[in-house]
Amino acid sequence: MTLTPKLKQLIGKSTSPTSFEVEKSHIRRFAAAIGEESRIHFDEDVAAEAGFRSIVAPPTFASVLTPPDLFVSDFGWDPQSIMHRAEEYEYFRPICAGDTLEVSHRVSDVYEQSGAGGGTLVFAVLETRASDEKRRPVFKGRRVIVKLRS
Repeated sequence: MTLTPKLKQLIGKSTSPTSFEVEKSHIRRFAAAIGEESRIHFDEDVAAEAGFRSIVAPPTFASVLTPPDLFVSDFGWDPQSIMHRAEEYEYFRPICAGDTLEVSHRVSDVYEQSGAGGGTLVFAVLETRASDEKRRPVFKGRRVIVKLRS
């Protein structure tokens, strides 16, 4: 099995940083959508009592900043044909309402493996980094997406 030159060339490709302003409504909607019940995600007074400067995003909030179809058009893949395999985040501090994050993404690896049914699976590893207004790191993430090679 060998990767196509087009896929190999994508390893190391990065996006330009994108600015994302975290609003209270973003956090509240996300927290409600995932069934989060902690009041620190909804109530400023409760968040302040817990030591946060504003309402705080749930730990999985970073996933909205790392769209799964990122780079998919560069791979030549149909967004409907990919599957999510793994995702992990390391936080350096909580994400709070009022933050402005600079988010960038990078293809760190592309590789193939034989599938159980005899086909070939192509995996893409995408890394995300976010920093705050003072360029201090907020989180780094890693997401693996997979597609059956046709």
